[in-house]
Amino acid sequence: MKSTISVILAALAFSDTVLADVYLQSPPGSNNRLDEQNRERANGNRMFDSQNNNRGGYNVGKMIYYQGEDIPLDWTNQHGTSKYQMENSEFIVQYMCSAMVRDGTTTRTIPIKATECYNYDCDTDVRFGRHESLEFYETCTHTERNQGLFTINQNLKGNTAKYTRQNPQGTRHAYECPEERDYYPYWRPSPWVDALIITADPDRCAGYQAESQNVKARTECKFPQAYFDAGGNLNNVQYPLDEAACTQLTKTITVTDDQGNQSQQTFTAEWNTVPAHGVAAPDCQLVSQTRANHLGNPGGKNLYGTTWKIPDTIPAGSQCVMRLRYNITTNDYMAWESGASLNVGLNATAAMNADVNGKPNPNNDPAEYAIWEKFGLERDDVEGEFRGTAQEKIDSRGYVFKNNPQVDAFGAMLNGIIPNDGNGNARKIKMQLAINTAQFGRTFQDRTHYFFVEERPTNVPADAVIKLQTVRGKRGNIVQTFPATEYFMHPERTYARVNEYVHFAWTGSNTNPNNNDGQGKQGTDRSNMIVQRVDQYDTTGQTQGFTVGYSDFTKDMAFIAGAADVGSAMTSYPGYVKRPDAYVVPAQFEQEVNLDAFGGIGEEMLVLLGTTRQSPHDMGNMEELDDAAASFQSTPVKMNTPGCTNYLSTRNNNFSNRAQKGKFCVAEGDVGEVRVPSSGTSYVPERGASSVTWWPDAVTGLDNAMVMVENTDTTAIVHIGEVNLQGTMTVNTEYVAQSLMKATYVWQAECTRDQRASDGTCNLEWISIPYSKLTVDGSSVASADVGNTGTFKVIQEPNPGPILALTVAILAFAGAIAWVLLNKCGDKCPESMQRFRWENMRKEKGVSNPTVQETNGKAPPPFPGNKSEI
Repeated sequence: MKSTISVILAALAFSDTVLADVYLQSPPGSNNRLDEQNRERANGNRMFDSQNNNRGGYNVGKMIYYQGEDIPLDWTNQHGTSKYQMENSEFIVQYMCSAMVRDGTTTRTIPIKATECYNYDCDTDVRFGRHESLEFYETCTHTERNQGLFTINQNLKGNTAKYTRQNPQGTRHAYECPEERDYYPYWRPSPWVDALIITADPDRCAGYQAESQNVKARTECKFPQAYFDAGGNLNNVQYPLDEAACTQLTKTITVTDDQGNQSQQTFTAEWNTVPAHGVAAPDCQLVSQTRANHLGNPGGKNLYGTTWKIPDTIPAGSQCVMRLRYNITTNDYMAWESGASLNVGLNATAAMNADVNGKPNPNNDPAEYAIWEKFGLERDDVEGEFRGTAQEKIDSRGYVFKNNPQVDAFGAMLNGIIPNDGNGNARKIKMQLAINTAQFGRTFQDRTHYFFVEERPTNVPADAVIKLQTVRGKRGNIVQTFPATEYFMHPERTYARVNEYVHFAWTGSNTNPNNNDGQGKQGTDRSNMIVQRVDQYDTTGQTQGFTVGYSDFTKDMAFIAGAADVGSAMTSYPGYVKRPDAYVVPAQFEQEVNLDAFGGIGEEMLVLLGTTRQSPHDMGNMEELDDAAASFQSTPVKMNTPGCTNYLSTRNNNFSNRAQKGKFCVAEGDVGEVRVPSSGTSYVPERGASSVTWWPDAVTGLDNAMVMVENTDTTAIVHIGEVNLQGTMTVNTEYVAQSLMKATYVWQAECTRDQRASDGTCNLEWISIPYSKLTVDGSSVASADVGNTGTFKVIQEPNPGPILALTVAILAFAGAIAWVLLNKCGDKCPESMQRFRWENMRKEKGVSNPTVQETNGKAPPPFPGNKSEI
C-alpha cells in the first residue's frame, strides 16, 4: 500500500554533485572527525551522513556552556543561499541532549550487533560515538518509507525509511535515520529539538513553527514492550505509516513461561502518540543571500552566522550535540506548492513509473515530470527517451529528468547549417548536463562534538546575561586549514555591559597534523588572551584613511569610557597583566600597568587568560604555551569597569596565523554586536524605547554593527559603529519631552583616534537632522531614516515662540487678577494697592488731587475719600 504522506515535508535541496558543503565553525563542527592527526577524516559514516568531503571538521574538544548563555553560531556553506539563485535555501539548527550522547574513543562506526559491544549493549559501549539511539535506528529500518515522496528516477533498494532518493542504497551512518535526516518537518518522532530555522521563504515560518515537534506531538506504529520482553524481534516486520494499518499488524511468537511451558501468543502493534518536546517553537528568520561556490560568503567581513542562547529548558548536567542542516535547491521543479505552503510541489506521481518500467535506472529512465515544457517543448520532442530504442534516443531533444541528460539545445535551427549525417538527417549537437537525480533535492549537515550544559554558578544571577568569548579556527595556513580557517578570536569585537558576565572558553588540540604551519610544538593548537602594550611612539595622523577592516581594530571606542583604549591595536607585544613583584616598573611604562583591562576582571583572571594555567605550578615550557592545556574553560566573570581593551594571542599572532587579535569593550549602557544581513534586522536594547532597524540592502552581504545605548535623564544616546552602511537604517532615540523646550535631533559622525580630545571626547560637530516624533510605550521617541553611522541624541533648547506666548499670557493673567483684587478688596486693600487703584481712577475720571478738608484734615489717602467724586 502506498502512503500519501506528501504534505508538511519536502526534499530539502536540489543540486548537482559537489565536493564540499556546510561546516560549523563555531561551535566547532566535527564532520565525523574524532581526533585524527591528518587533514582528512577517517570515517565518513562514523556518526552521520554529512554529504561533505573528507576535509574539514575540528578535532574533539570538550566545551561547557551555561543555561541561558549566548554563544556565537557561525558556519561556511559552499553552494550559497538566496530566494532566486538557490530557490528555497534553508538552514535548520537543532540540538539533542541525552546521557548516552558521546564522541567515543574510536573512529569505527558504532555496531548494530550486540555481540560486537561490551555487555551486549552498543548504546552504552563508550568506545563508540553515539548520537541517536539503536532503538531509533531499528524503528527507522522497520518502518515503511513515505511512498508519496518524489524520488525522481532513483532505484531505492528497499521500502523502509532508511532508503531515500539521496540514500538509495540504504547506507548506514551510525544510528541516523536517512528519511528523518533528508526531510523537514519530519512526520515521525525525532529526538532532535528545533533551535532555529532560516528560510528563503519567511511566509513559511508560521507553518514551520506550528509543525515543529517542539510544540506538536508525533505518532508512530510500534509493538508493545511486552512483545520484546517475551522474546519478539523485528524480523520481517514493517511498521505502516497510518493508524488503521497499524492496528491490523500482528505477530505471533512462541512464549515460554517461568515453568518452561511454551505457548503461542499473538501481539498487536499499537498506534502511539509521542508528546511534543515541550519547548517553545523555534525562531524563524529570513535567509541572507550568499554567493555560490565561495563557501557561502555573504560578503563583507563575516561568515554566515547568528547567536544562539542555550535554552534554560536543558537540564543542568546534560550532554548535548548540535546539528546544522543545510538545504539547497534550484528552481528546476516545484519543491513546494507555494512560498507559504508546507505542501510539496511534486509527489510520487511525477517520478518514474516503476509499475510500467520496472526498477528505475537513473542513467536511462527519465521521471514523468514534464520538465521539457519549461523549454517550450512537447512530449513528442522527448518521447524517444521513454521508448528506449537507440535511434529514438538519438532523435529525442533530451530535456528529461535523468542522470546526465544530453540535450539538443538547437534542434531545427541547425538544418541547412550543419552538414547532415549522410542519410539526409541534420547532424545534432547535444550537450551533456552534469545532473545526479540523487542530489536534486539535497541535504547537507554538520554536527558538533558533544558538549555539556551546566547550571549557572551561584554567584551569577538568573537574569544576568552571559556571553561566550572563544577562539575560532585551527593551526595551519589557509590551504592547510581549509575548509576551516586560521586562528582568530571570536567574536573579534566583543561588547558587554557592566554587570553582565563573560565566559572565556575555547578548545585546542594535540593531534593537529604535524606539518601544519604554526608556532610551538608541532601538532598542537593553543591560544591565550593578553592585553597589548600601548603605542611606543606618537601615532597622531598614522590612522588617517584607516577603517575597521578584516583584522583592523585601530578605531578607538573612546565614547564608551571617555578615554582611549587599554592597549594599542597597532602593537604586537603584550602589556602588563599584573604589577611585577621583583622590580619597579620604569616611569615611561607605568601607563601600561592598567589592570582595568577586560572590564576590570582582576589580576588573577588576567594572569589566567594570559597563561591558561588553572593552578599554580612550575608552568613547564610556557614560552609558546606548549605545556598549557589544549582547551581552556573559565567560569563566567562579571564585567565591572567600562572601557575597551585591545588584546592578542602571544603564540599565534605571527607567521602564518597572523593577527589573532581582538577588541573587548564594556559599556555602562545597553551594548551589543548586531549581525546585520542584507535582508535587514533590528536591535532593541533591554531597556527603554530606543531601537535601530537596518532595512533590506542596508549592508552588502553580512556585516557586524556595534550599537550602544546610554540613557541619561533627558535623552538616550545611541552610538552605531563598525558597520559598512550602504543603504538606510532607522534610528529611534528615546527622550524626555520638556515644556517650553524645542527638541532637536542631532547626529555626530564616528570619530577616529585623531579626532578626539585628550579627555576622549569627539571634536566633530553635532548636526541637526529631520525626524518624526513617535510615542512608544508612553515614551517620546525621535525617529529618523539615516544613511550614516555615528552618535544620535536629542538636545532641548528654549523655544522662543511658546515662551513669548506664555509670558504674554502670564502678564495678562496677572493684570486680570490685579483688577479683580483692586475692585473687590476696597478699604481692606494694602496701602500700595489702594494708592495704585486711586491713581488709576483719578486719571480715568479727571478728578483733581483731594484736599485735606475732603479727608477730614488728614493726609491724602491712597484713594479718594469722597467716593461721589469718582
